[in-house]
Amino acid sequence: MATIILKQAILMLLLNLVGMIAYRAKIVDKNGGRQFSNFVLEIVTPVLVVNAYAEVDYDPKLVWNLLWTFLLAAISYGIAIAAVTLFIRKKPERETSIERFSAIYSNCGFMGIPLASALLGNIGVFYCSAYLTIFFCFAWTHGIMMLTGQHDKKALIKKLTSPTMIGIVIGLLLFFFQIDLPEVLQSTFDYISGLNTPMAMVASGISVAQAKIWQALKNPRVYYVSAVKLIILPLILMVLFLPLQFIPLEIRTVVLVLSAAPSAAMCTLQCQKFGKNDSYAAHIFAVSTIASTATMPLIVKLFTTLASYI
Repeated sequence: MATIILKQAILMLLLNLVGMIAYRAKIVDKNGGRQFSNFVLEIVTPVLVVNAYAEVDYDPKLVWNLLWTFLLAAISYGIAIAAVTLFIRKKPERETSIERFSAIYSNCGFMGIPLASALLGNIGVFYCSAYLTIFFCFAWTHGIMMLTGQHDKKALIKKLTSPTMIGIVIGLLLFFFQIDLPEVLQSTFDYISGLNTPMAMVASGISVAQAKIWQALKNPRVYYVSAVKLIILPLILMVLFLPLQFIPLEIRTVVLVLSAAPSAAMCTLQCQKFGKNDSYAAHIFAVSTIASTATMPLIVKLFTTLASYI
């Protein structure tokens, strides 16, 4: 597993660099980058989820594991919300809501799924779908209220009917009723699913390139928020997850991977929408994304190593 983690870390970093170079070389502009991201989110990720469910044979044990994933994901967000309140104090001169949102909510689809897929294959993506469901519920209720002071019910409903959520529903139906996809369609889904890691990482690199990275690197506060997101919170969850040996290790690993992913790009988009400091949100996103290519594999390696001794 150590070799897989190291290889995936290098791969994630190089693919991020490809995206950054493409943007700086003006091969892709801001609009192109947004379209690139939308293609991953609206087409590739839903197909990946459906494919993961379709290729997993029904087993009552997997149903229980899926329920454990839902529960553990919800608990992890509850812990993150409480911990961030302690580590990121509210002060008049700080963008507290942006910092807290960035520390709690991760870019779990883009960064988490590729690593979970590399570690556990389709089973990893299978469990990721449960985590993403909980992410949508928390981010579009608590997250939006914290960031803006508003409760956007329409946005939540829209997100819960997004292609990814529809893909989860279709995938569950295929899984529970063990419906086999036609061979041609299955092959098509396999090809599209294979695009997820490279396209997601390149899209992240394009987003990072749009931020004023040198300005971000000069702000010590950005490093602190990134450290809370990438190191402190995952270590807290790790300590809490290690004794839970009645929950399969692969489930705890997936939830930890997705929780340790960098800050969500959603924060920058919502700041743009509601007139908040989107530049600051973009700086945290950029720094945490770059740093996560090293921290995520290290967190997973540390967790799996410690778990092997318990």
